[in-house]
Amino acid sequence: MKNIKILLALILVGCMIFGLCACNGNKEEDTTVADTTVADKKPADTTAADTTEAAKSFKVTIVDGDGNVVPGVIVQICKDACVPARSDDKGIALFNVAVEEGHKLSVMSCPEGYEYTGAREIYLEAGATEYTLEISKVG
Repeated sequence: MKNIKILLALILVGCMIFGLCACNGNKEEDTTVADTTVADKKPADTTAADTTEAAKSFKVTIVDGDGNVVPGVIVQICKDACVPARSDDKGIALFNVAVEEGHKLSVMSCPEGYEYTGAREIYLEAGATEYTLEISKVG
C-alpha cells in the first residue's frame, strides 16, 4: 500500500512538472490554426481585473475583419505559467500581467461563427500594455 501511495505521488508530481513545462515549449512561431477547444481551464473574470497598476496590466482587444469587437474569445498569456481570460462584451480580455520578453499570446477558443487562422503563438514585446487581435467570421 505504501508503494502505491509513493507511485501515485510521483505520477502527480510528474504531471505537474509536465504541465508547467508545456507553456515553455518551442519558441518558433507556428502558423498552424489554433485549437478551438478549451481543456478544463476556467478563464479569468475580466470584469474584476485589477487596473490600478498600469504596468501590471495587459489588454487584448479582439475584433473581426470589419473592426467589430468580438466577445467570448478565450485567449491566454504564457511565460512561466499560462493565464487564460475571456473577452467581454466590448471584445476586451484583461490580464494582471507585466509583459516581459518571452511572454506569448495564443487563442484558445472562438465563439460560434468565428475562427482564428493566424500564428499559433504571438510573441509580445516586453513592456507592451495592449494588443489588438483579429479573428475571422466563418462563411
